[in-house]
Amino acid sequence: MKKKTRILVIIIAAVVVIAGIISALVIRKKINDRTVNIAFYGLSEDYVSLIKEQIPESEDVILKFDVLAPGALDLGTLTKKYDMLFTWKGEVTDALEGSVEDVPGKILENIPISMRNKFCFPLLLDHYEIDLYQPVIAKAGVENLQTYSEFEAFFDEAKKYVFSPFFCKASDDRTLLALIGNFIEAKGGVEAYKKMIAKMRTSSSLDDFIDEELATVNGDVLSVRSVLDMFKSWPGEGITHPQWYRANAADVRAFAEDKQLAVLFMSLSEHREMPYKIISDYTTIQMPRVSENVDHGVIAPAISAVLISNNSNCKNYLKLLASADVQSYMSMKTMLGPVHYRAESYDVQAD
Repeated sequence: MKKKTRILVIIIAAVVVIAGIISALVIRKKINDRTVNIAFYGLSEDYVSLIKEQIPESEDVILKFDVLAPGALDLGTLTKKYDMLFTWKGEVTDALEGSVEDVPGKILENIPISMRNKFCFPLLLDHYEIDLYQPVIAKAGVENLQTYSEFEAFFDEAKKYVFSPFFCKASDDRTLLALIGNFIEAKGGVEAYKKMIAKMRTSSSLDDFIDEELATVNGDVLSVRSVLDMFKSWPGEGITHPQWYRANAADVRAFAEDKQLAVLFMSLSEHREMPYKIISDYTTIQMPRVSENVDHGVIAPAISAVLISNNSNCKNYLKLLASADVQSYMSMKTMLGPVHYRAESYDVQAD
């Protein structure tokens, strides 16, 4: 054969071989992706069921769901056994960063920049909020509570009308930790809050971080101890019940029914559990901040998804869960906040 002909034959043969290899890899990938192992950790049965309902069944896919038991997780086993994880964003999701698959950029584009994380995608938000009893607001002549100083002043004014101006489900560790975090963030801003979280994650006990300086506020050192000392002084100042730190959900409801509260601190999901005839008398606001000069946000735990493996089916599931229609549906079912820009929220609180 002529030289040009031989070169052409070699090129064609190489293309055929490469195409064959690619085809074989694609087929192997489809076979490997056919079995999908999905884990749930730390989520209620209702949330697990809702997420399962959104994942379509197919004859070509073998879906396996596992609800992992509470307690310490073996991350090594988790990454070897499962393709996808649904859990609250936090210690587990952070520990997986760098060892899991990236969330496709097209999906991240549909949510606010502050929530974008290529290792962990938020699906629903359960924020913490301040709820103000409107009859007391009216009696106190308060028009708005936009600053922390106005917030503090309202406590003193509310003492004239209710037994416990402030209350929350403080016996619950999650609520108490969120309360501390909200006051740290309101006083010192986002950076102070992040610093507290970082110190907690690297500490073995409360003593290791309780006195750590998180920020300076009006010349005073802001620390976890300073916030706890403030809470400790509240019963003596008439701001809250003497045994407020023992309060559970039933106590919160009882005090609210008796119309003896002015300010409630709770999560959105707890807000939903309150009878409408009670909670309808409250108006919801963001935690007021000390100064406009500090970055301020909303502390909102997120039910999140992590792509542990490169399974293509899991990426399709995440794309579906992150869509505006499914986000709207899940917000309606759970009454939590969606993350998609165009998703319809259950109501103004979720929005």
